[in-house]
Amino acid sequence: MPSPDAAARHTGAGVARRQAHHERMRDERAREAAAGDAELPPEDDAVEMASAVHVLDSVAEVGPNYTLLRSKETKAKRRKRKREDARAALDGHSVLSTGSRLEIFCDSERWYPATVMAREEDGDGRIVHEVEYDG
Repeated sequence: MPSPDAAARHTGAGVARRQAHHERMRDERAREAAAGDAELPPEDDAVEMASAVHVLDSVAEVGPNYTLLRSKETKAKRRKRKREDARAALDGHSVLSTGSRLEIFCDSERWYPATVMAREEDGDGRIVHEVEYDG
């Protein structure tokens, strides 16, 4: 029966590259330690403890890197929405999804950019879009 070490032997071009990399890193660490530039762990006094509540309060909840997760639409709601969309499209109504960007032409002969914020069905079966104007 072969020894367990023989079964775990790695061969190939990658082995030599990995060993060369480890040697370079070992030499670099030795040079840093000899020059006194090695990073030392912080002193116990340098570490400041903060509660998670304090840290999370300081994090902005708006901005380009933070978006709120939307609740997942259930299958029943999705089917109902698709039925309403199809019926409205057949009736000649505009069907816009929430978050759609659009421009609205006004009586003053100007176009106003807006975003669809919500939509609901009116009493007579029409779809009514709630929009928020930019600026």
